[in-house]
This record gives sequence, C-alpha cells and structure tokens, in this order.
Amino acid sequence: MSTVLYLIRHSEGCSKSVIKNIQNSDSFQENNEKSILSVVGEEKARQLSELEELKNIDAVYSSNYVRCLATAKYLAEANDKVINVDERLGERIIGDIDGIDWYDFHQQQMKDFDYKRDGGESLNETKKRMVEAIKNILMFETDNRVAVVTHSTAMTCLLSAWCEVGRNYHNEVILSFNDDTIVDGQWTAPMVYKVEFDGMNVLSIELLDIGEKSE
Repeated sequence: MSTVLYLIRHSEGCSKSVIKNIQNSDSFQENNEKSILSVVGEEKARQLSELEELKNIDAVYSSNYVRCLATAKYLAEANDKVINVDERLGERIIGDIDGIDWYDFHQQQMKDFDYKRDGGESLNETKKRMVEAIKNILMFETDNRVAVVTHSTAMTCLLSAWCEVGRNYHNEVILSFNDDTIVDGQWTAPMVYKVEFDGMNVLSIELLDIGEKSE
C-alpha cells in the first residue's frame, strides 16, 4: 500500500475591499491569518468535499489560517473527521510591509529563495517547515489517504523539494516531476495535487482536474 496526500490550496478568499472594521488594529500578518472565504469560495469548498476522489479520507490537516480552516471544514464534515491544525502549514510570512512594492518583493523571492524582509520568511525557510510538517504527517498516517489544506506559495515551496525547479519568462517558478509540468506559475482557488508516497519517497504527483475554478 501507499500513502496518498491531497495537497489542497484553500478555496477563494474574500476581497479585502468588501470588509471594513474601523476598530481593527491588527497587523498585516494577523489580518492575513483571519482572511475569510468569499460566498463563492464557501460554495466551491463545499463542492470540493463532494468530489469522488476526496471521499473516504482518513485524516484532514490544515494550516491555522481562517480561509484554510473554512475549506477544510467541509472535507472534515463529509468524511466525519476532525481537523488537525498545524501552524507549519501556514503561508509564507511576509514580515515588514512598510514601503513594500509587492511585485518587486515577489520577483526578488522568486529569484532568490533566501531573500526575506525583516520579520518575514524566505522561501527556503518556508520549504523547510513545510517539509517537516509533511514528514510528521507521513509518520502518523502511513497507508492512509490524507487531505492537507494549505496555501499557494507554501505549497510551491513544498513541491520544490520533490521537483525540478525552473522559471518562465516572467520569473515565475516552474516545477516538473518526471518531465511533467506540475506548477506553471498560475494558481487557482481551490487547487488539488495528489501526491503518492512509498514511505517518505514520492512515487507520483498529479494535478487533479476539479472542474471549473476561479482566480
């Protein structure tokens, strides 16, 4: 038998422009962790839990971010499981955003996996904690089918541990496994990768077709 992990990017988040809290003094990181799913995102998460491929899941894991937990709840309820929360599955921490140019920051991190801002994480640091989290899951869930709900950048970092890393003309990271393109720099929400393991060794990685998805 083998262990199968379904690496799931959370469903569609709610636009920050539609939420206003005049008493909100939270930091950027706190607000990012609290970001919720949109109405459409809730429906897409529910539909995701009804996919035949995601039935009979043995365990559900999620980052501590609200949008991940909101996605995972449908999978947990559909499979009568609890959600195992692991903060190591969280998104890459940006750090100090004062004067940040988001495009330049993104490009710099794509070029240099060790680049980070004060109080933030590099992609290599994100990769390290993601790999540690997955190793722990594999130890506890041998021969099980496991849903792991996380984030696009964190998932890219994780997949880069098993894939050949390249870049396109826009400097977006391209990942390939056994000569098949796994990540092409474009992400939708939700998004599901099926990864099969023999012990700690990756046997296959497949991007599942889950039907119509939104940006």
